[in-house]
Amino acid sequence: MRARRSIWTFLSGEVSTVIILLVALFATPLLLRWLGDERYGAVEAATDWLAYISLLEFGIGGALLPLMARALAQRDQRQVGTLLVAGIRAYLLVTVLMVAAGLLLVAIIPKVLPVGPSLANDLRIGCAIGVIAIGFAPLMPFRTLLEADQRGYLIHAALLLQSLLITAVSLILAWAKWGISGQFVAILLGILVFNAVMLQQCLRRFSGLSRSVTGPIRETVEWKEIWSLNWPSFAFNLCGRVGLLTDNIIIGGLLSPALVVPFFLTQRLAIMTQHELQGIGNASWAALAELQVQGNTGVFNLRLIELTRLVAILAAASLIPIAVYDHNFVALWVGHQRFGGDALSIIAALNAFLLAIFSLWGWCIYGTGRVRMIMPGLIAQTVINFSLSIILTLKLGLIGPVLGTLAGFVSVSIWYLPMLLHRCFATSPMELFKASALPIVSAVPFAAAVWWMSRAFPVTGWFDMALQTSLAALAYLALWWMVGLSAGEKELWLSRVRGLVPGSSY
Repeated sequence: MRARRSIWTFLSGEVSTVIILLVALFATPLLLRWLGDERYGAVEAATDWLAYISLLEFGIGGALLPLMARALAQRDQRQVGTLLVAGIRAYLLVTVLMVAAGLLLVAIIPKVLPVGPSLANDLRIGCAIGVIAIGFAPLMPFRTLLEADQRGYLIHAALLLQSLLITAVSLILAWAKWGISGQFVAILLGILVFNAVMLQQCLRRFSGLSRSVTGPIRETVEWKEIWSLNWPSFAFNLCGRVGLLTDNIIIGGLLSPALVVPFFLTQRLAIMTQHELQGIGNASWAALAELQVQGNTGVFNLRLIELTRLVAILAAASLIPIAVYDHNFVALWVGHQRFGGDALSIIAALNAFLLAIFSLWGWCIYGTGRVRMIMPGLIAQTVINFSLSIILTLKLGLIGPVLGTLAGFVSVSIWYLPMLLHRCFATSPMELFKASALPIVSAVPFAAAVWWMSRAFPVTGWFDMALQTSLAALAYLALWWMVGLSAGEKELWLSRVRGLVPGSSY
């Protein structure tokens, strides 16, 4: 059951990504035409600014995740119900502060995100609409419950619905010349629908939770556990935001909101692929946490090594063709003038590769309630990333933020996370490095072959590019299947695939 839910969660994420990408191929050129580069870039950067407001939940969501996963693994329905209600009440307390911070951002947004005078009021109105969406924060524990219950496929379905709705409304309002504020209206509607779906799913699957809660919530052990774990989770989230969500802000603030467009669009494929690769960890962490709670440390380590190898193989197969063909992709999509350069594409792909692996390792520590242990290294990495991102952006332009991210990964995460996994779970650092390094070594001749193919058979249209990138990725995966996996590993994966068939007992 653990494997089946994890695989369904990952596959649903893959399907969602393909659909979202196809829709974006159609929608983005139209949005750029109807909004213009400055409005489009301002929306992306302002969205990242508003995302920082969510930090004022002070790590409540991060604290709930391992606690709910533990309660579900122990089949403790009463504790799950208490955690859910305690989480909702905790979010209610911080929502007031989040809204106040959002209103402050509305007042200063034209100063931190300099746009033309004619757009300043539109930007303020858009951010004010974004603040309204913060009011849905108390519903976040419902999503957390589904994640901890290994039902990420339901979340992916709801996110797909949200994305399609946002895109449709965004196009209509951009065409109607609603500008920046129209884009935030679309986002608000999407968030409303997503939370409605989360609420409906949880009430249907956990209908008895509210009745299982007895006594004052603030006097329960669960309430105290949330507030004991929330500060490390807050620090973890803060570092994550600074490390990954400041890039558009740095480009928009130090260079220009219009330059956010080539910076963002050049990385679009790599970032979407990175999210799907991270989806392996997101889909698996609850199952791994269950193994750890139940004392199956040996199986835990076997699965972690196996998943590390899987992430590395899939990352090489997908990200190398993306890096090679990214110029063709952006040119066909929105025009050569909006391509940020080959260096930006290559570094973004490398960052996506590393982050996918580090995310899997980090989830093992974070998802089992050991977030305090990860903080020293994460803080050091964030300081390196942020400071170098600013310095290198001023000196080198668009590639500055991605170089800062790469420096943080290479200087800290590459050794710090394996050390923590060994300390927490007796995981072998050497096995982790072998699982991730062998696909990297095999990827070198693969990259050379893909580069040669792109030069020998120049791309003339969408069909050519899709065919060449797909063939390259499938060839790499087929080679790994034939010579890179043992007979036992092949049989294990085949049995898991067979287990996806309805009625299977696997």
